[in-house]
Amino acid sequence: MNKRSNIAIITGIPPINLTQLGKKGVSSAILPRLFSMLGKEKFHISFSTVGPATIAGYLKKNNIDVVVFDYYREKMQIQNCDIIGISSTFSEPEEIKTIAENIRLLNRSAPIVLGGPLSWLVSPFQLLELIPEIDYVVVKEGEVTFLQLIRAIRANQDLANIEGIIYRDKNDTIQLTKPQKSIDFETLPYPAWELMGIPSPKKLPVLFIETSRGCPYHCTYCSEVTYWGKPVRYRSSQRVTDEIRYSAENFGITTFRFVDSCFSSPTDRCSKICDAITERCISDGIPVKWSSYARIEDLSSQLMYKMRQSGCVALDVGLESGSQEVLRGMNKNYNPEIAVTVANTARELGIVINFNILIGFPGETTETIKNSMDLIERAAPDTFSCFLFLLRPNSTIYDHKQDFGIEGDGSLWKHATMTSDEAKMAQMKFTKEITNSTPFPGGEYFACFFSSLGYSNEEIKKVYQAMRKVRRNPLDIKSLLLLRKAVKNIALFS
Repeated sequence: MNKRSNIAIITGIPPINLTQLGKKGVSSAILPRLFSMLGKEKFHISFSTVGPATIAGYLKKNNIDVVVFDYYREKMQIQNCDIIGISSTFSEPEEIKTIAENIRLLNRSAPIVLGGPLSWLVSPFQLLELIPEIDYVVVKEGEVTFLQLIRAIRANQDLANIEGIIYRDKNDTIQLTKPQKSIDFETLPYPAWELMGIPSPKKLPVLFIETSRGCPYHCTYCSEVTYWGKPVRYRSSQRVTDEIRYSAENFGITTFRFVDSCFSSPTDRCSKICDAITERCISDGIPVKWSSYARIEDLSSQLMYKMRQSGCVALDVGLESGSQEVLRGMNKNYNPEIAVTVANTARELGIVINFNILIGFPGETTETIKNSMDLIERAAPDTFSCFLFLLRPNSTIYDHKQDFGIEGDGSLWKHATMTSDEAKMAQMKFTKEITNSTPFPGGEYFACFFSSLGYSNEEIKKVYQAMRKVRRNPLDIKSLLLLRKAVKNIALFS
């Protein structure tokens, strides 16, 4: 398709290799076989992200002609564009640097604007220094800011009045403007999926939906709270189900992932959305399937039943630690033992469940890690994700390093009870020794993906069980054949 416009947004999901997956906690006993089944050194799966689609929809509503290119899938026709935006969803600085350099080779004059979560997870000042091709960074929400920036650039206006950007002025000095106000989230137009080629036989038939922006909690290691700000902004259940129906009718897609920071909170609102999906979609013959992130103490048996009734396939749950003391330091005040009850309820209802564990938070010791391992073994979720603690900007712990007795930055740090190198060793031990759950950081995501391809929840669970069996017995032919079929089905979109 020939796509041309004066405004372009560049997006795409970068491929991932064996080393990267290993760092994310996928068992090294599984990795080589999965990649050999693909016949590739890198794993690349194609789906569309909601950020650039929502911004494109907002620009379109405001009479801005815009096109969206998948950097990894399409030839960028940007030679005549006057402004080019880059979405940093799922990307690291090195990947954005490569994209920006290639954009500049194709178009030497258009300003390049970076937006998305990377502008908050990494200092925008560092990004501008690392990637000189970038002219502007949009901080936080991009819809209003990007529109205002486009208009100001075209009118040659003073950029100091544009809220929520970082840029180089005429003297090559980096300037930061005051923050952008929170936007009216309820009235945003639907994401312009059609500008991303949806529906497409080359992309998984899954769409992402925001039902809220923000998080009601204050976890000390997380930057989501400061990114979205307070109070949390919610969309009505009517608006959510309207978008589901619109997507089903216009794109033929009925599988969704809710991308909220915490879809399950508050529980009464989550319950209303589940009821609305059941009554307005499923009862009308729309076979909705969905997955999301959920807060563990929200997951009563009553709410989980409503979730399953409304099409819930999988839940990604932040357990984080089996130690009550470590959880308190994270500002999580639940008893970790509820993990066993939640996992049992999920099994009874047929919901695929993934528990996240964070290794290395201040206060972490060999004993607290043992507590977490023991809890995962007893709860036996379908999958678990074992992540290393990262010291990220804009989080409470980053802003109060001295109070937590922590030194360093990013993935290199130390505190009174552990170093980052010790945490990496603990992660390897954790993923190697767990026997009742599969180490797979994409457990919930891939359950949603498999569901969109027609897999039942029972079949998805069998895929994860096969991964676990192959870890113990690499010559388990039955499990290998099951995995080979699942990998080939996903590889159709790679």
